[in-house]
Amino acid sequence: MNVQIIRSVSVLLIGVLFIVLGDSALNILIIAVGALLMIPGFYSLLSYLRHLEQRPMFPLAALGSFLLGLWLVVSPSFFVGIFMYVIGGVLVALGIYQLATLAVSSRALPVAWPLYAFPVLVLLLGLFVLLNPFEAAALPFILIGIGCVVSAINDMVAAWRTAKQRKNVCRPIEITDAEVVE
Repeated sequence: MNVQIIRSVSVLLIGVLFIVLGDSALNILIIAVGALLMIPGFYSLLSYLRHLEQRPMFPLAALGSFLLGLWLVVSPSFFVGIFMYVIGGVLVALGIYQLATLAVSSRALPVAWPLYAFPVLVLLLGLFVLLNPFEAAALPFILIGIGCVVSAINDMVAAWRTAKQRKNVCRPIEITDAEVVE
């Protein structure tokens, strides 16, 4: 359950950032990913140059990491369209995963119908983003943010209810009147 809560809080924070920052959130995210790719690539290249005699093989992966990171930092708008498809796919997968999880949970525990409504909304939102990735720039990000917030809240409620019901199911049975049979 702890992993589910951490994941839910992370998705919730990402959703709030997308709602607050709108379309500038993606540019910031892509630049940050680019910087994170550049740092280890740059470090590996420097390490190679400092120890040139000891390392005969050129670190091609480090150069690729650095150049891809630089490309992300210099022109993040190129990757916005690609990223929208990735986000839409993630939302579709998340909606399907949540529906499957609820279906499995409903075999052992009763699940209220509103818990099914939220994953369906996340799934529909993912499909909307996949089908309209280049709509008005701010609208998909706000919708993605809303989808992330709804998904996170749904996950938290489901985790809380499951933990509560498991706690009730796992209580020891108290025997008040028993007869010992030998």
